[in-house]
Amino acid sequence: MNAESHLLKANEIQKSINLLKSNEGHTSAIVELVYGCSMHFISYGCEMRFGTHKDIHTGLQRFLRENGEDEIAIAFGRLDTIRHGRWYGGKGNGKTVSEVLKILNQISRWANEY
Repeated sequence: MNAESHLLKANEIQKSINLLKSNEGHTSAIVELVYGCSMHFISYGCEMRFGTHKDIHTGLQRFLRENGEDEIAIAFGRLDTIRHGRWYGGKGNGKTVSEVLKILNQISRWANEY
């Protein structure tokens, strides 16, 4: 996928997140959508900054750190931890949605400020 396609996909997924976030009972779905949306924003931001990106989450934090993007690596790592807990263990509380949306906003701002 090229940079523009990643941005378009991220924006599309973000619209779905916005539809779900006002309704209770969709925490796991929102976390998954935020995770995917974040990956697209990160791919876009990396492509714009470095001319390359990773299309998979494996090694993404290391890739970000190697390119001097420690804050985004930390944010994505936190999101990855939350995702794992929600998907496989159901862990989390009422603050989960607000936390992942905060992370998404951080990643989105970073991606769009190149």
